[in-house]
Amino acid sequence: MNGQRRDWLVTLSLPVEASTKGEAVRQFWSYVRSLGPSELPTFVAPYGNELDGQAYLLGVEHEQDPEE
Repeated sequence: MNGQRRDWLVTLSLPVEASTKGEAVRQFWSYVRSLGPSELPTFVAPYGNELDGQAYLLGVEHEQDPEE
């Protein structure tokens, strides 16, 4: 590793069905806590180039195939 630092966009996005924004937020955090980092993919992309993102589970690249 060359030691150069850069900015990354790290996101977690889940669709949540709810009747209010507050309920959606509560359901989101409940779901995140129940799954945890071993089951919940996080998406990482170079800042400013979000289309070049990759899914990760526990810091390891993870293919997001809907068939799996």
